[in-house]
Amino acid sequence: MTHIANIQHNENLNPNKIFFVNIISLLMGFTGGLLIYTISAYFKNIWNSVNIGWTFIIANIILLIILLNIHKFVRVVGRATLFQLLVICKISIFVALIMIVGRLPETILLMSYIVLEALSWAVLRMILESYATDNRTGRVYGLNLTIINIGLILSPIIATHLLMQFGFIGIFYLSIIFNILIFIITFFNIHHIDVIHQKQTNYIGLFQKLKARKDIQRIFTISISLEFFFAIMVIYTPLYLLNNGFSWNQIGIIFTVMLIPLILVQYPVGILADTRLGEKELLFTSFILITFSSIAFYFFGNTSMTIVMIILLISRIGAALISILRLSYFYKRIDKTDVDMIALFQTARPIAYIIAPALVGILLIYFQINSVFILIAFIALFTLYPVYKLSDNKSLSEL
Repeated sequence: MTHIANIQHNENLNPNKIFFVNIISLLMGFTGGLLIYTISAYFKNIWNSVNIGWTFIIANIILLIILLNIHKFVRVVGRATLFQLLVICKISIFVALIMIVGRLPETILLMSYIVLEALSWAVLRMILESYATDNRTGRVYGLNLTIINIGLILSPIIATHLLMQFGFIGIFYLSIIFNILIFIITFFNIHHIDVIHQKQTNYIGLFQKLKARKDIQRIFTISISLEFFFAIMVIYTPLYLLNNGFSWNQIGIIFTVMLIPLILVQYPVGILADTRLGEKELLFTSFILITFSSIAFYFFGNTSMTIVMIILLISRIGAALISILRLSYFYKRIDKTDVDMIALFQTARPIAYIIAPALVGILLIYFQINSVFILIAFIALFTLYPVYKLSDNKSLSEL
């Protein structure tokens, strides 16, 4: 029988602060989305090759190392101050990208942006966790993800329009404006977060904590699998579609439609996870959706725009469900003082962004680019086992 856990922590709900975190998330979702689906094309253009996975591998190795140590910085300067410093650094990078020309410096700057953007999201999650409570985790994170994705869904069409009119420099200018706004909101509204008194943990202690908590291991594996899906889709889908004759205008429309489930399903599913069902019941179905949609994209990804949109839409339904369910499950099992565990959980992204391009780089030596979607299907199927082994969380109806 599956063990059902209900773990309570010392947490206090702060709706006012959550409101400002959501506003920041909306702006970050938009400005991050301007580059997320176009950055691989930037690397392709300056290096004249589709095999640009090495740039993501290097950036995410650096990101992984920093994330494993970021709890030390949080304890010294605080979550809010660290977040503000990261935003200032991102603004500086965009200014430099406008002023500096050269394949190597542009690559280094964009790789630095990849690192800083991921760190910003990691720290913002730590801030949000300090204002949330266990019995509302699904709703708090469901609403937050929905707001992020409202910003994200506005990005593809605007980004592709800017590309066609002004090139990447238009994206850089708009990113500067939005990051300045993010800094101002954070400076005046996100501060005075509780000081963390938890003893610092070294690498050995951190991994011992993870080893002792089997369900955290499993949800971490599930999170890596989801980020693997995102890594391949973000890096290689635009290149695949461009190779098949789709224009940037078409790609902008496809990606906008594709992202609609991220807005529609995550908050209702977060409510469901809190009040009616645990997360486990829906995770299994979500990975099945990703498996079959990835196989379909392998066979039909070079056909009509409508078919491509439908397949990607189905894949994002599965991804949207997993995105909220993994967060709901994880944050119900940790406390706001567990910044080391939160940081470790955030390493799922760089781990996936290291492994995925490395595997794809090998695949592209022997196979066509569409083979990457079969790889996604295989990883999704493999993840069904840790989903099956998860201990379920109690919903409010089961308490």
